[in-house]
Amino acid sequence: MNRYIDFVLHRPIAVLIFLFLVTAILAPGMALLKFDNAIEAFMPKSDYEYIFYEKVKDIYGDNGRFVIMAVSDDDLWGAETFRKIDGLIADLEEYKDFDKERENARLSEFDSVISQGKIGYGKLVAHFESDPPFARYLKRKSEALFGDVEELGSRDLRKLRKEILQTMDFKQNEIIDEIASPFTMQDITGENDTLEAYDLIEKDDAGIRILPSSAHEFKEFRMKLERNPAFERGLYARDADTGEITDFCIIVRFMNVTDQDPIAREIKELIDSHKGLDIITTGIPVINITFHNYMHSDLFTLVPIVMLVVVIVFYFNFRSLRGVLLPFTTLSVAQLWILGLMGYLGHKITSVDMSLPPLMIAVGSSYSIHILNQYYSDFKAITESDKRAGLHLAMSHISLTVLLAGLTTFIAFMTLTTSEITAIRDWGLYSAIGVMFAVFISCSLLPAGLAVLPNAIPFALLGKDKKMKTTLVDRIIALTTRGAIVHYKWVLTIVGVLIFFSVLGIFRLKVETVFLNYLKEDDSVRTDANIISDKFGGFESFSILLDSGRDEGVKDPQFLGVVEDFRNWLVAEQNSDLCIGRTDSFSDFIKTMHMAMNNDDKGFYAIPQHRSDIVDYLEIYSGDDDDSDGRFDEFEPFVDSNFSTCNILARMLQVKGHSVGTTETKHIAGRMTDYLNKKLPGASSFTITGFPMMEIKLVHYVVTGQLMSLFLCLVVVGIIVILLFNQLKAGPIALVPMTVAVILNFGVMGWLGINLDMVTSLIAAITIGIGVDDTIHFLNTFRHNRARGLGIDEAIERTLAVAGKAIFFTSLALVLGFLVFSISSFIPVILFGLLMAMTMVATTIGALIVLPSVIRATAVDLKTVEAENWLGRYLNIGRIFGLEQED
Repeated sequence: MNRYIDFVLHRPIAVLIFLFLVTAILAPGMALLKFDNAIEAFMPKSDYEYIFYEKVKDIYGDNGRFVIMAVSDDDLWGAETFRKIDGLIADLEEYKDFDKERENARLSEFDSVISQGKIGYGKLVAHFESDPPFARYLKRKSEALFGDVEELGSRDLRKLRKEILQTMDFKQNEIIDEIASPFTMQDITGENDTLEAYDLIEKDDAGIRILPSSAHEFKEFRMKLERNPAFERGLYARDADTGEITDFCIIVRFMNVTDQDPIAREIKELIDSHKGLDIITTGIPVINITFHNYMHSDLFTLVPIVMLVVVIVFYFNFRSLRGVLLPFTTLSVAQLWILGLMGYLGHKITSVDMSLPPLMIAVGSSYSIHILNQYYSDFKAITESDKRAGLHLAMSHISLTVLLAGLTTFIAFMTLTTSEITAIRDWGLYSAIGVMFAVFISCSLLPAGLAVLPNAIPFALLGKDKKMKTTLVDRIIALTTRGAIVHYKWVLTIVGVLIFFSVLGIFRLKVETVFLNYLKEDDSVRTDANIISDKFGGFESFSILLDSGRDEGVKDPQFLGVVEDFRNWLVAEQNSDLCIGRTDSFSDFIKTMHMAMNNDDKGFYAIPQHRSDIVDYLEIYSGDDDDSDGRFDEFEPFVDSNFSTCNILARMLQVKGHSVGTTETKHIAGRMTDYLNKKLPGASSFTITGFPMMEIKLVHYVVTGQLMSLFLCLVVVGIIVILLFNQLKAGPIALVPMTVAVILNFGVMGWLGINLDMVTSLIAAITIGIGVDDTIHFLNTFRHNRARGLGIDEAIERTLAVAGKAIFFTSLALVLGFLVFSISSFIPVILFGLLMAMTMVATTIGALIVLPSVIRATAVDLKTVEAENWLGRYLNIGRIFGLEQED
């Protein structure tokens, strides 16, 4: 380390140029950052449940991710409202069935219209009034791109054309699998010993829907809807008091693709453009879009505020322009390096990663404060000797401490790479890299900057006698010193009591992985989800696969009877704790066929008693099988091609005042499992899968990952400290303040009912990783003072006088930086910030009071640097890395 500091001080300009060039290379990578909150970003790809669910989606389609809308209007049964709804559906259908010839014709016509250059916005839209979907598309995109404009110039038109080409690429993928609505749905009719599917709203020869216009036609359409019991709360919703139909349901299901965000955003923009209707929209793709928007907003809001807070701390600590600009530049460069690297490597930001940029600022500020504090502490020696020699003495001493602290933080964060959760594993890797970036930049930019700038000390730090004056912080440090030396028994007793109550709180801790619960209670996304749940039974489904145990077994009435009994049990009033609002199954088609073959008598909306009837119904049914897999297209979400397994889709309710979280989901899955184990016939079997089961599985990974990373973190950091100080006793002592802080954190979470989730699960590793910095700083200075012959009490007093102030201000920067998280849009990020602030206070108290109290109580001796154990005799971390420290 001495050699590197010497290199920096001899070539400061070259070092600064190098840092600038690397920053110029990495910074553009930030523009490549994307956001992702899909389940795939968290679940390990090797997980059996995940692999099985992917296979289920291949067989039955992606029934878990869909957009669901409740569409209403004051005049729902009016011709104008129907025209508006039909326009909305027609626009959606543009992304379902790609017509290359039509799209090319539109593009050619558009090019012809804009060939003369600028054109009035109204005139452009009016030119395509014979093609309403494309006219609405041009209006939608023009407003999104240019706002409220009267005329589009050549540049605007080129931009609009580029958007049209991108949309054509979207459409070409035909990523929408199905649009289910009263306007697009088919029902089954039985006449002349045939069963046929017919459109609820018929189309003319051009494929245009023939909408009802007279009172009689509206009455007929209403009768069609109400004829089939499966349509209620599926295609329409009623007012609970009057029984009147108040809302139509539109469900957009996507093909099974990994990245649905681009098309989901396109569809959400399309839906929002139909302002003439009262539309409430939810579904996992919509929730993910909201998460992405919030994450983007938080990232560009939290980072500047954290930077501002840290700058204020710098000012109050150093009271000088250089004391602000140098560390501010250090933090900015470190931030650009890690975010740029993440962008170049194609990393996608998740809700877990939202804590990373502010965390890097907080951690980096710690290193900067320690280095600059050492500079001002040694200012007299620096000015009285050769500047370069003085800086070398000060910088080599503190840079070694910073490097060792950074190394332990790096290893602590790297323990998170053992997590099975992909997002947490990536967070551990990039945070560890970010720490080493911060260490390298701090140990390079700050010494180089101080070498270039003239020596100066702020007058605000000097008293009338031109000596460093005593500040409020110095008085606080003096109080902690007295507490550690004189009242150490009381300190340790209080700590013991806090640990006892915290351990009790840990047993109350719960785990949460349902992403919707990450949003605030009054967030529009959550309220919309509650409304959709109330009207249509939910937006997130279990897939419950009941295997009959034989081919064609699903056609057996006894087996379908078991399916119906199970479905009725799921939605029974006495089982309200299951929170299942609606179920859909293959048996709905069989019941509808049976009713149709018996003159639409709803008394026959049931499973036929004889297998032969079911077989006959399926043989005479005239449906479409576009992919020729042996199943009619409408059957595909509910039965496999061998007709051996039935897929029941059970939607979960989200009710205002009762949010269904992971604990409730696990309870629901457990009760379903118990029921099926008791009721299924011997040859049958079942599997429960779907998004809710992925959320339950994430609980397992969060808990096991937390325990594993915490264990590894403590063990590895303890070993590193032992190696650094060449003494076995240093390890356990160093872990005391961090372990106490972690236990207090989990205890507070348990007592306050704060859930352990993706974000808060990082706190333990961060606490150890950051807390060990102050511990190493204290122990290293304490050992130095003991080696000079000072007694334990005197060494503690001298150590706190020198290191205590830097520890205080670094902790202040961390606490205030984490408190900024409280303005986030995400509940876990808010709680993460508050808990981290509390934990940083705990680690600071641990370093300033608890750690010296432990040393005072045990009278541990760290003054010798000789090896006291077999590990020390063979390993010396200073020699290994060539970092010999000069006292």
